[in-house]
Amino acid sequence: MKKYNFDQVIDRTHTSSFKWDNVTYPASGMLPMPVADMDFPVADEILATLNRITDHAVLGYAIVPESLKVAMQAKIRQDYGWDTSLDWQVWIPGIVPGIAAACAAFTTPEDGILTAVPVYHPFHLVAGWVDRPLITFPMVQEGNRWTYDFEAFEIALKKGPKVFLFCNPHNPGGTVFNAHEIERIRTLCAQYDCLIVSDEIHADLQISSQTKHLCIASDINFFATSKAYNTAGLGGAVAIIPDKNIRDAFTKKTFGFFPMLTRHSIEVMETSLTMSSDWMESLLPYLRTNHDLLLASVNSLPGLTMLPLEATYLAWIGYDAKLHGDFQKRLFDAGLHVLRGEQFKGGDFIRLNFACPRVQLEKAISIIQQVVHAHA
Repeated sequence: MKKYNFDQVIDRTHTSSFKWDNVTYPASGMLPMPVADMDFPVADEILATLNRITDHAVLGYAIVPESLKVAMQAKIRQDYGWDTSLDWQVWIPGIVPGIAAACAAFTTPEDGILTAVPVYHPFHLVAGWVDRPLITFPMVQEGNRWTYDFEAFEIALKKGPKVFLFCNPHNPGGTVFNAHEIERIRTLCAQYDCLIVSDEIHADLQISSQTKHLCIASDINFFATSKAYNTAGLGGAVAIIPDKNIRDAFTKKTFGFFPMLTRHSIEVMETSLTMSSDWMESLLPYLRTNHDLLLASVNSLPGLTMLPLEATYLAWIGYDAKLHGDFQKRLFDAGLHVLRGEQFKGGDFIRLNFACPRVQLEKAISIIQQVVHAHA
């Protein structure tokens, strides 16, 4: 098996990077850990695919080939235990526009869109994008993991939302929902006639070796290879929609809004699904070591808490505002950019992306320690 060197530091500045070239950063530099892409080079097979397309020298319109459809179908069957039909697939440029299309298709201005909070911000922002009411209910800590307050979930369903946006694995909580939780979600949504729209983009980023991703196999399920294989800038995703009427209504909302997929995104997705497992088998242990280092470091500091993640590379770190004030701003001023909990409707938390070379993570931890001790 080829071993990848994830300790390699690649300079991403001056590359029009959304993560590294933020116009608000001072000239002296910033360590950015907000955006959910990885600071690692992609797999050799992906680079070879991109080079082959470039060498061909023609960049015309592209179609989704049968081979990609079959590869995705096989992936879902093998890894998530769900037998799907090729007819259920709707290929789209990204999951966020897919969520917006689903909410536009299956709600009216009188209907609500339901989601748990904290949550990846497009899940709550989409209500404003499509001019629908937003209904939320809280996640709660049970033991060492975040899960739903199911009593609050049912109370929220009684308000009549027509779409429930489900994030599994959960961003930013890192939860992999178990079979009991998924069955409760399915049962309650069926009881209250609420369509389930599930984003499963982080499914392969399993931090805990004790958990396994379970697909909810619901009304609309979104999958993409871009988070796991660090190709977010290329786009590309698939919606799996078993019911033809739902599929047709969803697809109709994409007409005139969604561009065609590029050859680059199509062939990179297929390569990600069919290449050897070497890159992923190198990546996951590296992320787990980063996770464990960050977890131990954070929980050793006064006024900070972090629960172990089951999946994702996005740490959800709570802080005591009485001790640390505006912690996100204090970190920013010290040279570390992380996201505010409020962005996820999450209160006194920060979200930190640890998918980076270890030397960068160690620098981030050092900044956190300095900022904490400055108030001690």
